[in-house]
Amino acid sequence: MDSHLTEIRNAHLFMEYLTCIGVKSPRSRRDEWECTDKDRVLARIKKDRHGNLKFFICAALLSRK
Repeated sequence: MDSHLTEIRNAHLFMEYLTCIGVKSPRSRRDEWECTDKDRVLARIKKDRHGNLKFFICAALLSRK
């Protein structure tokens, strides 16, 4: 996992954070998803080995807004 991403354990809060950094929310929270800007990942939804979804965001962007 990218070291600059922070795991967000609450899906609703993750969606709120996406809005704060100006990223359009994915259509579904049930599928893997990734948002990038140039070569850097800004946010990601990923399934773990058990099929559970994990939410990650670049928290540094939250402090810039």
